[in-house]
Amino acid sequence: MTLSRRAFLGTAAKLGALTAGATLARREACAATPARTFHLEAREVTWELMPGRTIRGMAYNGVVPGPEIRARQGEHLRVVFTNALPEPTTIHWHGVDVPNAMDGVPGVTQRPVEPGETFVYEFTATPPGTRWYHTHLAEHRQLDLGLAAPLVIEPADGEALRYDREVTFVLDDWATGSGKPLPPTHEGIGGTRGGAGGMMRGMGGMMRGMMESRRTPLYDTMTINGKAYPATPPLALRRGERLRLRLINVSAEHTHVLHLAGHRLAVTHGDGNPLRDPVVVDAIPLAPSERCDAILTADHPGAWWLACLQPGHAGAGERMLVLYAEHAARTPAPPPADLSSLDLWQYGLGRGRDVLPAASGPTRTFDLQLSGGMDGRDLWRSTRRSTPTPTRCASSGGTGRACASST
Repeated sequence: MTLSRRAFLGTAAKLGALTAGATLARREACAATPARTFHLEAREVTWELMPGRTIRGMAYNGVVPGPEIRARQGEHLRVVFTNALPEPTTIHWHGVDVPNAMDGVPGVTQRPVEPGETFVYEFTATPPGTRWYHTHLAEHRQLDLGLAAPLVIEPADGEALRYDREVTFVLDDWATGSGKPLPPTHEGIGGTRGGAGGMMRGMGGMMRGMMESRRTPLYDTMTINGKAYPATPPLALRRGERLRLRLINVSAEHTHVLHLAGHRLAVTHGDGNPLRDPVVVDAIPLAPSERCDAILTADHPGAWWLACLQPGHAGAGERMLVLYAEHAARTPAPPPADLSSLDLWQYGLGRGRDVLPAASGPTRTFDLQLSGGMDGRDLWRSTRRSTPTPTRCASSGGTGRACASST
């Protein structure tokens, strides 16, 4: 698909005018609505991941992960952010529909927040779901040091999902220099996520691996909510209760496969967006930045491990005890080492709910194919196909197809 320079500039001007108008409308709406104010400060911290393993990191308000921000859909949020780091930084609101100037991309949507400066982020809390916020300047390094936190937006009309309580688990990787380096998970689940497409791409994959090994930190510790076992606090269950698990992978490099022995999990949301129907699985893989919500039904009393099944991750700290009250003294069996017999969550198993109205007028369909080059890089290719009839094309289920009405 190609556009002439004149057509491109014309389209860009129209989009700019539309964006400016939408931003102005949002600002006027926000100005008329009382704001909920949160205060965040980024600063250096000394953080103990587990007994005997302490890192010098960065944190929001002195904790890793940072404090959870929770809001109701449609609320006007005002986040007063102070940078107490010795270097500039910004905040990106991952999965949230914020005005362009609030998106936190340094040099593009805002000037970096310099040491000692304060910047005020203002936006409407939408869409509902499990979201997160994180650094967006030198983000790989600053993210590795702890600048990430959950952001939960509750539906304005109440939660349709039935559960007794909820727990948020933030999964992370760390390079402390004091443990055995773990294998990378570029290829997803145990080296084979996505079938043949997820496997190493011959010499290209080897070349990529050699280049990245020179600059990628040697990760040796895995954490749940900023702690590695045995510092992870046990999760206590009451027989018969239903827990909503909000799972967020803030790792810079690693895919995690979360599994609770003795139980199955009903996936209800993918990346914060609701599925039409729950999908029951044995384990949930999460690539960096991915999120999943799942319902855990406490129907199998005992003592169990909640653990990551990626090679070496449980041993590097990514596990916690899950105990029913009458079984607190029991010792759980080790987590399974083989994924082949487990049902794993993947987007193809679920259907997202439509979130946009039906398209009107003629539509154009764009099929996007992700492919790789010889050096292992991912490249997008786009082909255009016109369809003569309106198409309902909005879905939150990761179908890989996007439609746009032509005007």
